[in-house]
Amino acid sequence: MKLIANRKYKNFTIHHYDELSSTNELAYNLAENQQIFDHELILANYQTKGRGRLQRDWYSPYGNLYFSLILQPKINLNQISKISFVVSCAIQKTFEKIFNKYELRAEIKNKWPNDLLINNQKIAGILIESKNSHNLNEFLVVGVGINIASNPTGTIFPATNLASFSINISTLDLLKLFLDEFEILYENWLKFGFKNIRELWLKNAYNLNQNITIKPSNTKISGVFKNIDDDGNILIEIDNKIMKFFFGDIFV
Repeated sequence: MKLIANRKYKNFTIHHYDELSSTNELAYNLAENQQIFDHELILANYQTKGRGRLQRDWYSPYGNLYFSLILQPKINLNQISKISFVVSCAIQKTFEKIFNKYELRAEIKNKWPNDLLINNQKIAGILIESKNSHNLNEFLVVGVGINIASNPTGTIFPATNLASFSINISTLDLLKLFLDEFEILYENWLKFGFKNIRELWLKNAYNLNQNITIKPSNTKISGVFKNIDDDGNILIEIDNKIMKFFFGDIFV
């Protein structure tokens, strides 16, 4: 666990490591022991035990971006899931700026609940973990992985990376672009609530108003993706009835 540098960027402090087992694991432990605080983040060049949602392994070789950001908003527990949509919109806007800079055209979509797609292939994922007490949040750990130089194969959902579009960007430059966008959207959410974020997320939602297949447990269910509600749950029309799902995987 070699610390490369501590960097300041705007209101953020970046603790940059070469190799870690998991940025989320270290960030959580440090925050729990009051060694890092709001707007501090753990960045790693490589993870030996990177993980995604539902304890799935997250492919973490050198060349991609892996970081975990600590946030300490004064929110109730029912607000925690919404931060994933704030982060997703920030990544989406970051990709838009990069592709515009390179004069490239691509479909950049938010895939419920916590992934980013480029041309229908997964390029980024988000993992939110938290410590809570007495119905209030103590801190959030916002874990983000973005495929820059490479991507895994044989995954549940097809994957891609920025290099496949001939985009050459360093992990630090990509992180700073994300933090620029995130800072704006996060403040908007804290001040004005979920409405603006929800509308922005839906504007770029993958397969909105189209037939999708979701696997909330052991069975797959198909229907039309109609909306997300004010809590971020997905609303799917099945046999002329709207059904709400709190979690699940969406398939091609």
